[in-house]
Amino acid sequence: MPTKTRQWILANKPEKAVNLDSESDDATFKQSTVEIPDVKENQILIKTLLLSNDPAQRGWIQKGMDPKRLYTSPVNEGGVMRAGGIGRVVESKSDKWKEGDLIYTTTNWTEYSVVDQDAGRKIDIFGCRWIAGLTAYYGLIEVVRTTSDDSVVVVSGAAGATGSVVLQLAKNVLGVKKVIGIAGGKDKCDLIKKLGADVALDYKSDTFQQDLIDATPDFVDVYFDNVGGEILDLLLTRM
Repeated sequence: MPTKTRQWILANKPEKAVNLDSESDDATFKQSTVEIPDVKENQILIKTLLLSNDPAQRGWIQKGMDPKRLYTSPVNEGGVMRAGGIGRVVESKSDKWKEGDLIYTTTNWTEYSVVDQDAGRKIDIFGCRWIAGLTAYYGLIEVVRTTSDDSVVVVSGAAGATGSVVLQLAKNVLGVKKVIGIAGGKDKCDLIKKLGADVALDYKSDTFQQDLIDATPDFVDVYFDNVGGEILDLLLTRM
């Protein structure tokens, strides 16, 4: 069994850009090697296989961020960078887990970690059940309660992690008649068309505002906003 693990520590909270040069004095992250704690009853030791890189993590490390604006506690300087991920159980003192099981849990940026038996869930089907995927699912289906009766759904940030899942759920799962995706540039617009968008609008286009009006003659039933700002203001006039 391994006795030590490498991990990434939040060394300096960034005010603007993240500094990924770990050798510099003001590096955002520094690597360290620590002893792996003993596995106690009802705990498991896992080896990290995959980490989820999510937009929310940027807010967790932002210098001066008001914790009240976050849905979870920030990462403090000197602490291990937090992340969800997939790990494989390499040692178990739990009746719920056996060696070789795959677990989705908070792994942090570390090679090995000891977690409580109830701190994660088993992975039987590999899918988009990450923060972005869950945000898309619960926002579209549980909060808005979108159905096939909704004729027009518009998604901004449609080529992003959350928006791309929203788009596919609306079109391919719920069967919405017309799904409009908004993205920036030809490549991203081509991508969202492949994902199922009936209409792909390029917000960088000089004709974007008129393109949106032309694409929504019957207005919009559901708008899933991922960007805010001027695009949100414009969409509110189409609902």
